[in-house]
Amino acid sequence: MRREVATALELAQEHGARCERPFVLNEGFNLLLGLPPHPIVARIPLAVAEIRDPLENARVEIAFAAELTQAGIAATRPSALIPAGPHLRNGVVVSFWELEQTDSRPPDAKAAGRSLRRIHDLDPERMRFLPPFRPLRELESLLEQIAARRLLQATDLALLDEERSRLASLLPERLDERPLHGDAHFYNIMESARGTIWIDLEDGCLGPIEWDLAALQTAARKLGQDLPWREAIAAYGRAPNADLLELMVDLRGVYVTAWHALGAATIPESALWRDRWLELLREERANRAGA
Repeated sequence: MRREVATALELAQEHGARCERPFVLNEGFNLLLGLPPHPIVARIPLAVAEIRDPLENARVEIAFAAELTQAGIAATRPSALIPAGPHLRNGVVVSFWELEQTDSRPPDAKAAGRSLRRIHDLDPERMRFLPPFRPLRELESLLEQIAARRLLQATDLALLDEERSRLASLLPERLDERPLHGDAHFYNIMESARGTIWIDLEDGCLGPIEWDLAALQTAARKLGQDLPWREAIAAYGRAPNADLLELMVDLRGVYVTAWHALGAATIPESALWRDRWLELLREERANRAGA
């Protein structure tokens, strides 16, 4: 049994949640394990831990989820059956979450837009435990890791670094600091027995609302995915800064590409997304050069 799974089972059993047949709900940047017969999910950071302090990141994620729950905002919830953690053992960070009863309905874009607005409207002073705006800072760390491990061709690495520098020079020196989901794309919206909920809160940070609104629409606008982002934006009900939004859409593309370049070392699907995004970024650079 792999170390991460054994550690999660050991911790759960110590708190009275014995599980003999765990199952993998998802494995990518994090490992998510179901722990039947208990409605509990164990969350273990994998590739994410190469860039962020996994214990601190999990601590912030749990605190963020608790604040959303207290505010009545539908989002994933830490387990109430056993201590949510985060726990550190054997070099593995584990947090425990409530297993949601999901259904097959497509995400309710309007409900998601309204609840995202409620996240952004939370008192930023109360949410100061969230880290400052992540993407530009993390892009530097991501590119350093990618270079050190030679995960990209030199020309593609240079492309990402050039795009990071270009966008950093165009962004305002000071950005608004609102509580953000941080990764507000449609695959982080779930239809559950509790209604439409936001999941995967690990990217929560303080920053401009345009970052989350960019996440809702970047895949549709740049990759042609059929997503009801316009419905979500309309239900959100606040007009963003149009120029800043466009910069955030571009930044989102570079940020996602870098994460997939890192993830591709262990996640086969990330290699496909990395290549697709790199092709798009090359095309966009060529178009700018020819304009």
